[in-house]
Amino acid sequence: MQITFTSLPKHQPELNLSYPHEFISSSHLEQRSSSASSDWGNLRIEELWFEGACLINTDFEIHSHCGMNVRCNNFCWIMNFVLNGEISIQSNDSPTRFNLEKGNYHTFYCSAMDIDMMVYGPTKVFTICLTRRFISKLVGTDMLPEHIEENEQEPLTLVTTDEYRDSRFKVLIREILEASQPDYIRRIFLEAKILELLSLQLERLENKQLTPANFSKEDVSRLEEAKTLVEQNLQTPCSLIELARKTGLNDFKLKKGFKTLFGHTVFGYLFELRMDTAYQLLKDGKSVSEVSEIVGYKNPHHFTSAFKKKYSLLPSQIGKILALLISGFVQFA
Repeated sequence: MQITFTSLPKHQPELNLSYPHEFISSSHLEQRSSSASSDWGNLRIEELWFEGACLINTDFEIHSHCGMNVRCNNFCWIMNFVLNGEISIQSNDSPTRFNLEKGNYHTFYCSAMDIDMMVYGPTKVFTICLTRRFISKLVGTDMLPEHIEENEQEPLTLVTTDEYRDSRFKVLIREILEASQPDYIRRIFLEAKILELLSLQLERLENKQLTPANFSKEDVSRLEEAKTLVEQNLQTPCSLIELARKTGLNDFKLKKGFKTLFGHTVFGYLFELRMDTAYQLLKDGKSVSEVSEIVGYKNPHHFTSAFKKKYSLLPSQIGKILALLISGFVQFA
């Protein structure tokens, strides 16, 4: 597999990146750093790959808008998450065009990629590229046409696009970017997180497609707003009455719609967010009392009880378990 970045309109290759078939490597993980310079600034790329998947951090250190053609000579399933800045993408084999800014993502697939990309100022993009074999094992013909297995040409097909701000997506991306376990553990960890990211995207897509007829597009937009308000107010969550007033939804549509679209009641979703956030903060070394306050529990004992209900562990055990694991890894090494 080869990915080529070419500046526009000069049509001079800036960077050529080659990969082994199916991203297969002789070790648990392969890593590489690449860079290129042009009139518009610098392009820096950090890559990590293992069989079936490649993770790419692209940093456009530019002082003006720039255009770039990006090509890949193999099938690829691409998930792009814009961490900072803004890009627009136009496929050269289909009319598909889409814009992404900070906090947005899209997922698409194609038999061979040929896109023109505009980058509007300093921008960072996190990309996950999955091979045909990897994605086919997971979704088969539910998402991919049957003939995609026969190496026939398939134009760029957009699977989904949405926001990931202040949600489980953001937590997963951070966990992937900050993963630092020994390679043989990190390989397993990263694949698990990639699968969760993919499942969340497809679940969100499925929920939108299954929206009941009595919920209008405006209702769905307001429910998305309600979800964002829950995500942004872990410490002082809105009551159902406040949430309904702020979003303009009646009580029935808020309760019924939230459960239908997002798979949780409002407070069930709040609980999951609090526990996810708490687990990460405890891993980062914060004390139980600090974490309890950050995620909105006035009483640490109530937080401890909730955390144990979720994970079957006391929050105070998380740091000890991680310390033992790290100690074991060091001895193993």
